This record gives sequence, structure tokens and C-alpha cells, in this order.
Amino acid sequence: MTRIKVCGLTNVEDIRFCSAAGVHALGFVVEYPIPVPWNLDRQKAKDLMGRVPPFVSRVIVVGDDPRIVVELTEFLEPHVVQLHGNEPLSVTKNLVDTVKALGVQVVKALRFSVETGKCSSVSDNPLDAARRIEDTGVDALLLDSFSDARPAGTGQSIDRTMAWNIRETVRLPVILAGGLNSANVEQAVAAVNPYGVDVISGVENPVGKKDPDKVRAFMEAVSGSGLKP
Repeated sequence: MTRIKVCGLTNVEDIRFCSAAGVHALGFVVEYPIPVPWNLDRQKAKDLMGRVPPFVSRVIVVGDDPRIVVELTEFLEPHVVQLHGNEPLSVTKNLVDTVKALGVQVVKALRFSVETGKCSSVSDNPLDAARRIEDTGVDALLLDSFSDARPAGTGQSIDRTMAWNIRETVRLPVILAGGLNSANVEQAVAAVNPYGVDVISGVENPVGKKDPDKVRAFMEAVSGSGLKP
């Protein structure tokens, strides 16, 4: 079964119907260093994460400043920290060690520019970049797109052949993001066979508000893929 994360939760209503729809993990963007529509301060995130029901994973999406990442991990007590910034590998390795010592798992995003197709930071070679991230000790690798305007939630897909090659190269669970929606996710899962998929703008209307019909359609499309990790 392909795991499903819906990211960018900003209100209790969305938490309730995403959980009821069977979403496995809910993502909360907290004090992200670049302005995005889903950004929460830590107290708002704390209040919302307290409304997530049992057996649904709580994920915080953070980036860049290691001190803030650790502070947020200690304050919010998530199940998973998703590093979605431009952290150098040495910083990522130290953060992984520190966050895991708190009993929390770590996912690191490897992002690709929608303008150039190049990796966000660690290497121009996607397979080399994925291997180097794997060596930091993260628990999973997330593949996503970014643009000059947005670090995530671009609505633009990444190259699926490249994503499949990365999944074949690393031993980590690979989570596919970037431009997914109910119309294309079944094909994307068939092409990449990822451990999980991550969606944000593809289940919204308007931006920042989840659409129940889009969430349900997305869940049904993933379930219809028939693939297993």
C-alpha cells in the first residue's frame, strides 16, 4: 500500500476530514524561512497538531536554521521532521543525529527546479545527491519540485524516470511529491512505485484550504494504483 501524506494543514476542519478520509500523515509547515501560504507559527501548529487523532502521523515541515528546527521538534513533538530547506550535508547529518536522539524520524527533501531541472543544493547529479543524503542517516528521501517563487507546492511534476532511478539507487523509502493530483497520481505511482506520495496544492481550492472532494479523489486514485512498496 502506498502511503499518503497531505501537507499544508492550517485548520481543524481540514484535519478532521483528511483523517476521516484515511490519510496516513498530516504535514504542518512551521516557521518556514520563506513565506508560503501554509506557514504556521509554533503555537498555532501546537494547537492544530493536538487535534490530530491517534494512528495518524504528525509531520512538521521546516528548513534551514538548525537551532529553530531542534526547538520546534522539542516543542511540537512530531512523529517526523521533514527537512525541506537548503541545509548543507554537514548540517543535515548533525540535525539527523540530534532529532533522532529525541525519538523523532527525519525525512529530507531533494528538490528539483521547475525552471532548470537541477537539484536544489547538494549535487548536480541526482543519483549522487540522493546517495549523499542517504549517508546522513535520514529515514526517508522525499523528491519534490521547487520554483523561483515557491520552495514547494509548485503544482509542477518532477521527471518520473529520474525519480524511478533514484528509488532504485537508494535503500531508503522514497516519497514522491511535486505536482500530484487525482488526475495524475495513479500514473505517477505506476511509474515510480514510491513508498509514499505527498500532496499539497493538488488537493486545495482555494490555496491554503483543502477540498474534501479533491482529497477523496486523490485517495481513491492512489488506492486504485494496485502497487505495493
